[in-house]
Amino acid sequence: MNPSLGQEQRRIWSIWAAAGLVVLGGLMPLIFGGTSSRVAGVIIPFGVAAVAIAACGVFSTQSRTVLSAVYFVAGLAIVFGLLSMFTLPIRLAVLGTCPVAPAPCPTGLPRPLTDGENTGMGAAAALGIAALFLGFYGLATIFRGAVIPQLAPRARKIPPMAPAVAAEPAPVAVAAEPAPVAVAAEPAPVAAPEALQPEPELPAHEEVELPELPPHESTSSTT
Repeated sequence: MNPSLGQEQRRIWSIWAAAGLVVLGGLMPLIFGGTSSRVAGVIIPFGVAAVAIAACGVFSTQSRTVLSAVYFVAGLAIVFGLLSMFTLPIRLAVLGTCPVAPAPCPTGLPRPLTDGENTGMGAAAALGIAALFLGFYGLATIFRGAVIPQLAPRARKIPPMAPAVAAEPAPVAVAAEPAPVAVAAEPAPVAAPEALQPEPELPAHEEVELPELPPHESTSSTT
């Protein structure tokens, strides 16, 4: 076995820890409630989930699609086991229970939930949920490429190309100086037409004094 691959396998410790938690969770109802526990059947779906999670660790070099499908089966098994346990208290609450022992149960109803069953059910549920999240963390570690061995870089087989010689720049033509531009002569003043010339001023008007006439003499006085 490649030592580098074995070292990378140890880095996904969360996968193996999740598988161990699922197995321990399936044993909790038997440990606290014994074989007579009504939730002891949870060990079957929890065992299937443990095998699926361990398969993700063993075949960690497979594609992401395969690993996701296997972990999805493990998640479904854990959820099924949790639901199968929690249906017992719901069924007892709906149907009713017999009196506490040693009182007789003439009605044929199921007996109430014992302390061992209650403790085992709580421990199994806690370990199952913890294994579900821990396995997801391990799967994310695999997807980040932590378990894929790094290959050595390939040697270059094609010889390097010689650097291209830079071509000399072509000479730049110098533009000729522009020819001097002839300055146009100023136009001669144009004589203004007579209509536009100012009219001559007339001399000021002087009043002429007339000589005074002699007084008029009437002819009727002489006759």
